[in-house]
Amino acid sequence: MSEITLQVSDEMLAQLQNEAKRLRVPVESVINTAIAYFLTEDEPTDEEILVGLRQAISDVFAGNTRPADEVLAELKEELSLVTS
Repeated sequence: MSEITLQVSDEMLAQLQNEAKRLRVPVESVINTAIAYFLTEDEPTDEEILVGLRQAISDVFAGNTRPADEVLAELKEELSLVTS
């Protein structure tokens, strides 16, 4: 793995650090994921999938969930708007 020096604003650094803390991953992981996402909009990487799964599990344990019928009703509404 190569090492680079990256200059970011104080605000951007704070956002990166907050996201890393929220996901419970190193800041470097957040930066790598963001760069990978920017450069490749195709299939998610294994790391991206794991970050998403970690976030989803964290949300469930924190009680940040919605009833399934509510989500399904919202999806049904969105799909009807797309097909109209």
